[in-house]
Amino acid sequence: MENLEIILENFRKDELDKLVFEELKISSTEVKSSHFYDKNSGDDVEFHQIKSFQEILTPLGTGNVFLNQIEIGCSLNNVMIIFSFDKDTGDITLNFSERELLVGERTEIKLKAKKIVESLLVLKVKYDIPKIRIGFEPASDDDSCLMVIGQEVNVLESAIEQILR
Repeated sequence: MENLEIILENFRKDELDKLVFEELKISSTEVKSSHFYDKNSGDDVEFHQIKSFQEILTPLGTGNVFLNQIEIGCSLNNVMIIFSFDKDTGDITLNFSERELLVGERTEIKLKAKKIVESLLVLKVKYDIPKIRIGFEPASDDDSCLMVIGQEVNVLESAIEQILR
């Protein structure tokens, strides 16, 4: 069994808190585990201690949150989110089992994939995300990347078919 990844590339750090708290609505009750490093205090920090992801990842930093469940067009279980940020931008990687998407009747799988891609397209526009990669881990490699949502206009149906190949 493989893992699928969704990578929001070059996400603007100043939009991070809005994405985490308002858009994805990640709450401490859904967090199984987390790890961040606070450069200012020199301490390891957990999700429930963080008031601002922009601050904790400044000037640069990484961290992760393992969630019971997250809603991205549809409900996905056991999702690891990895934050990796430079000075102004960074990547947000969502990693989850392929079983979350690719198990079930083809029509059900197609509907789930469509809802996820629609949700990602909304995030892309709302947060001006330059590129979103979807694929098998590691989706950052062209060989395992199933699709890239970039600046070009995407036809939703063809995007779904690329995922389901």
